[in-house]
Amino acid sequence: MIFSKKQYFLYIASLLFLIFISYFFIDKTVAKYFITNKETFETLGDFISIWGESHWYFATAIIGFIIFKFIKKTELFAQRFLFLLYINLFSGLISLVLKNIFGRIRPWGLREGGDTYGFLLFQNFEMGFIEKMKHHFFTLINAPTTYSSFPSGHTTTVFAAFTYLCILFPKYFYLWLSIATILVFGRILDSDHFVSDIFAGIIVGTLSAMFIYSKMKEKIEKKY
Repeated sequence: MIFSKKQYFLYIASLLFLIFISYFFIDKTVAKYFITNKETFETLGDFISIWGESHWYFATAIIGFIIFKFIKKTELFAQRFLFLLYINLFSGLISLVLKNIFGRIRPWGLREGGDTYGFLLFQNFEMGFIEKMKHHFFTLINAPTTYSSFPSGHTTTVFAAFTYLCILFPKYFYLWLSIATILVFGRILDSDHFVSDIFAGIIVGTLSAMFIYSKMKEKIEKKY
């Protein structure tokens, strides 16, 4: 599952284009719809979102590695579970860094007729640089969850796992894609993320997994 530079470029460019379109033309409309219909969708969204939480994947990776490294002593499978652990650590770290850089407010800013929308990074340019950075920092300190919408961490985790499964079991691509799509849609149903946050999470999750794969390819494909 190695792609050419052109394919990577087209993939990233396509998702960046979708992020742009979503931010200016789709995000608010979709978010307001699900906020307005909160009683109908939120419970389902919360339930679906549970399965996109990173601790499931960390636990699976650690338990699997221990079993196959020290009990079954099957090095190939031990390395594959280690691969799962690494992609979740790496993608999660990248996602966390980007969340703090962009400081995007969640759809919660649109609740009860509100119109708070956008990224802290691209606001308050009337301030001096130092004042803007201080405002950015203290806003994140005081409301870290509120200003952590972009990219979606759940989507990052889900699509890192999706890429992992596609690498090891490529013939089930459409099954993995269907499951991943359902899981990330839960973040929109429960009004915790915008559509563009989802696209950003897809980029971070898939590219992080492919980067780690490029470093571990021989170990996870080698026949011991």
